[in-house]
Amino acid sequence: MKSLKARKLIICFFLLLLLGIGINLSFSLPSFNLAGADNLRLDDQEATILAIKKVMPAVVSIIVSGEKQSVSINLSTGEKNITKQKAELGSGTGFLISSDGLILTNKHVVNAGGDEAEFRIILSNGKKYYAQLIGKDPLKDLAVLKIFDKDLPYIELGDSDSLQVGASVIAIGNALGLYQNSVTKGIVSALGRSLVASDQAGNAEALDNVIQTDAEINLGNSGGPLVDLNGKVIGINVAIDLSGSSIGFAIPVNDAKPVIKSVREIGRIVRPRLGVLYQMITPEIKEAEKLPRDSGALLMKGEDGSPAVLPDSPAAKAELAAGDIIFEVNAIKVDGNNTLLSILQKYKPGDKIGLKIQRGNDIFVKVVVLDEFK
Repeated sequence: MKSLKARKLIICFFLLLLLGIGINLSFSLPSFNLAGADNLRLDDQEATILAIKKVMPAVVSIIVSGEKQSVSINLSTGEKNITKQKAELGSGTGFLISSDGLILTNKHVVNAGGDEAEFRIILSNGKKYYAQLIGKDPLKDLAVLKIFDKDLPYIELGDSDSLQVGASVIAIGNALGLYQNSVTKGIVSALGRSLVASDQAGNAEALDNVIQTDAEINLGNSGGPLVDLNGKVIGINVAIDLSGSSIGFAIPVNDAKPVIKSVREIGRIVRPRLGVLYQMITPEIKEAEKLPRDSGALLMKGEDGSPAVLPDSPAAKAELAAGDIIFEVNAIKVDGNNTLLSILQKYKPGDKIGLKIQRGNDIFVKVVVLDEFK
């Protein structure tokens, strides 16, 4: 269940001093205004430094190793010789979310090493560990690793639902795999972006409801935290748009909370499944598809021809079909602020939910029982 179409998507204080011309007018500038501006700048700088100091000990660099295959050819016989050797295959960033060693990062970071990958963790103080892979999220570009120690520093989770455009944010990560714990700062540029991102190997991942920021995010920053000035993580850095400048994206931390809860309570990542592919309706999609509604989730085939309703899924059992629009889940409106995916993550496998659906001019309700992503 994910969005299928890509869409590419200082603070300056201006003080205007008006001068009376031709008449005897004068204006004085109270000194407290300038002091106030200085204090604002100082407060912002102090808050930034304090936030960095607070979270830095919990940010980790991840080195991914695995088997690298090389092929040599005997020119006289034409015989191929295949050799395998252990090599560093990728690097990224993560951050500790518990004192006993749980680390949140991106799925594409851990995927760099294949099925037999090893993960080496380096803390900001230089201490090194080997990590165990706990699980990969089947829905989001998220993964959880674990190192085995106690009383480790960890980052407090914030509330990404309360995030506003223009809020100051800080990105920390292992930039280019060379510059450990590099820090950049910017603002939230936009919320609720949907796009398709691809890695250097050409693997594509649909990103739904992500945060856009102009805080510089470089290769190697993947999986690192995007934090607010209170030192709380509000996003997980995941992608950049190389065709522009300072256009980065982060998964909202609230989208990762079900993953964290699942790992803590069950020991693995469990996600509920409805079994549909969809596109959130926008004014452009409404116009292009001549839709009867201006919000909701339009069920439609994937660009690779995947069916809108997956076989043997809860949606298939409820006889949902391509072209249906799901516009409410248990009386919760499905719109740009509440995507179908984000609403479904409030539930767990086995839960019964009611879907309000429009099909053509007909509106009806279907009750489905969610199952689990495998």
